[in-house]
Amino acid sequence: MMNKFQVFIDENKDILNDFAKKYIEKTDMPELLKKSISYSLVNDGKKIRPLSFLYLLKYYGEDFAEYFDVALAIELVHTYSLVHDDLPEMDNDDYRWGKLTNHKVFGQDVAVLTGDAMLTLAFEVLSNSNIKPDLKVKLISQFANYSGAMGMIAGQIYDIKQKEYEVNADYLRRMHSLKTGKLIELPLDFACQIAGKVEELSDINSFGKELGIAYQIKDDILDYYGDFENIGKLPSDEDMITYLSFYGIEQCEELLEKHTTSAIEIARKLKNCELEDFSNYLLKRNK
Repeated sequence: MMNKFQVFIDENKDILNDFAKKYIEKTDMPELLKKSISYSLVNDGKKIRPLSFLYLLKYYGEDFAEYFDVALAIELVHTYSLVHDDLPEMDNDDYRWGKLTNHKVFGQDVAVLTGDAMLTLAFEVLSNSNIKPDLKVKLISQFANYSGAMGMIAGQIYDIKQKEYEVNADYLRRMHSLKTGKLIELPLDFACQIAGKVEELSDINSFGKELGIAYQIKDDILDYYGDFENIGKLPSDEDMITYLSFYGIEQCEELLEKHTTSAIEIARKLKNCELEDFSNYLLKRNK
């Protein structure tokens, strides 16, 4: 039986890409900026963050098609972070999604502005969404917190300046819980709140935290052992400390199984087989 989340991706990834492309096209921004944003935003990436948001909304019985704009806002923030992450001053990557990174095509100056534009556009998209005003204000605040100086960006600081610190297991976990985990948690939190399932929010949050760590461990393994054809990028900087370089492959696989199992246990507590399938998809993915 095919994984339900994989089926959902297959059914909706192209729809999301098309929605994003049309949204950017209708904006009144310079054509170069439109071209640069679309180049990075409309891609063959997994779209795990926006699609997990829509996937959980569907499980809760919501008309998820009404929330593609919120999904776009989530993906805009994620994509902006990757465009900036690929810059020479950060990870200095040449390829992503099997094609040249944004700054290799449009130049570093345009890439910086492209990331800035996507970040600010994300908040505009979310603020214009059809969500009740009180909840919308709450979600915008959470969006800023999870993606900003106390969330993803904090994790980026810990990452790029790790050589100035003593990196131990706690440091590594904190770094990736912020850098990667926050944008894995956020879409699930958003779906839970929009669907009015506040009684499940604590468990959904815990599920996201476990899955965020598992996701990063799997990413580190794929970055080292994966091939360009599957992961669409070249191996990461071997001087940077990752879960794989810190723990080794055997312990990494044990930790991956541990955190995925913890997430699955929460999904079973909630009697949510869709989240269980989501966990298994991330565990078994090859890109």
